[in-house]
Amino acid sequence: MDSSAIQKLKELSKALAKLQTMNEQMVKTKDEQIAQLSRQIEKFKNLPQPADFRAEALQINKALVTQIRLLCHKISQVEPLCDITASIINKLVDARQDFEQADETLTNFLTW
Repeated sequence: MDSSAIQKLKELSKALAKLQTMNEQMVKTKDEQIAQLSRQIEKFKNLPQPADFRAEALQINKALVTQIRLLCHKISQVEPLCDITASIINKLVDARQDFEQADETLTNFLTW
């Protein structure tokens, strides 16, 4: 082997060592990225799934419909009371007007 071949062999050995180092770094980086992606996947697995969300939304909607039905039932029970209250207020207004008219008539009579 001559000196140029030995020199080439040394250069190739250095280049091979650099490539091995770069390859090891790339493998390490790739493994870290895989580990990071695996952690993210695990996080996403723990998030509520669309089916779970739909089930919860359906349950909430059913509860809201039930509350609306109860409210409508209560309103239908209270409506006659509102009518009675309006009637009483109207009678009270009429009675107040009658009282004021009677007071005015009595005051006029007494001053005559």
